[in-house]
Amino acid sequence: MVVRFPVLREVLHLLFPMVLTMTLELSISVVDTIMLGHYSALHLAAVGLASSLWLPVGCFLIGVTFGITPLVTRHLHGRQPKLVNLYMSQAVGLSLVLGVLASLVAITVLPYFAGLMATEEETRQVSISYLYIFAPALPMLALMTAYKNLFEAAGRPGFPLFVASFGLVLNILFNYVLIFGRFGFPEMGAKGAALASALSLYLAVALFFVYDRFLNKTPLFTSLVWRYTRKFSILLNIGAPAGFAFAFEVGLFSSMTWLISSFGDLALGGGQIVMSYTSFLFTPMMAMSAVTAIVVAKAMSKEGVDGVRKRIRVIVWLGLTYVSTCFVITQVFHEQIPFIYSNNAEVVALAASILLISSCYQFPDMLQTVFTGALRGFRDTRSTMIAFAVSLFGLSMPFGFWLSHYSPWAETLSLRGFYIGLGAGLTLLAVILIVRFRVVLARYEGRRIASPREVA
Repeated sequence: MVVRFPVLREVLHLLFPMVLTMTLELSISVVDTIMLGHYSALHLAAVGLASSLWLPVGCFLIGVTFGITPLVTRHLHGRQPKLVNLYMSQAVGLSLVLGVLASLVAITVLPYFAGLMATEEETRQVSISYLYIFAPALPMLALMTAYKNLFEAAGRPGFPLFVASFGLVLNILFNYVLIFGRFGFPEMGAKGAALASALSLYLAVALFFVYDRFLNKTPLFTSLVWRYTRKFSILLNIGAPAGFAFAFEVGLFSSMTWLISSFGDLALGGGQIVMSYTSFLFTPMMAMSAVTAIVVAKAMSKEGVDGVRKRIRVIVWLGLTYVSTCFVITQVFHEQIPFIYSNNAEVVALAASILLISSCYQFPDMLQTVFTGALRGFRDTRSTMIAFAVSLFGLSMPFGFWLSHYSPWAETLSLRGFYIGLGAGLTLLAVILIVRFRVVLARYEGRRIASPREVA
């Protein structure tokens, strides 16, 4: 069937390795959660709290590098590969500058909020220690994502898949040794998980650099243009709104963790289980978003609007098939899934009840993710940023807070109200982005991006 449908073949050729790559990358977080859940409920809560603080900052760094995807795709297909060096040089400068600033924020500002939100002294101290250890790796998080986006935009997702696989194996080994204190190493708990994640990021960047510079037969990033490491306006112009949009979405989940903290540290543990599980399921949708950005940019260079429509239809149907499967699995096994992460009965029961709700909002979440990628393929990232801010912070948070604290069902819903609010916000977001995409598509009707200069 794939051979008979060339658009489906094109999408799946990119999608499968990218899904595997992102799943393996996110599996690092899942491994942390599982190992810490069986190590200590308080350490699990501490990592959930620390992650909720640094993730919005980290996701902004990741989102900024999203601008690489449409630019590199169009220039490579427009036979101007040398311009890739300019954009990657910008990505290097931007990753290092913003990464250092993010590290300083994680060391100086975030520990203050961790101290305010934790209710147990042990949770507070472990959260702060986690932030101190992981913070220096934030520049590498941005740089690794830039390299990954470069290879995927060039249609070479195989090496990012290898890096993700190797990184996962190392992270499992590092976690086992450092969390539980094996082979003569000290027992570090959550601090060991932070150190393991930081080491994995540094090694991933080193692998990308060595491979592309010395082993790749057709290297993509051939030379660093020093003056462009300081002139990153083009990449920042596209990437900053995408970064804010990504940070807004993750920030909403993080803010829910902060609000949940008022219900106690065991509630934090339950929330961390739900976040880890739903993030794992969300990974293929992130891959769909990245693939959508690539194929939309490529289709606009070669076929125009009709080619874009064909690819969007294929990706949406693939997305619906995937989230329907996830919905059924979560609904059937919602009581068993939390036991993978923890053996604390109270934490498991709370997480199980939330999973029933979270499985329902995967449908609008898939739609907003796909159309975010489609708009990014058109370099339309500002409208996405505004839509995220309005939907998630204008509806999700206030509505969820009202449900949990002031509605007639507040006592019954408790913290589950926040997740219902999240579903409402994601539904509104999906509607806004679909409407915006139709407007952008109508603007390009009858046109093609004939020259890469049109996107420079």
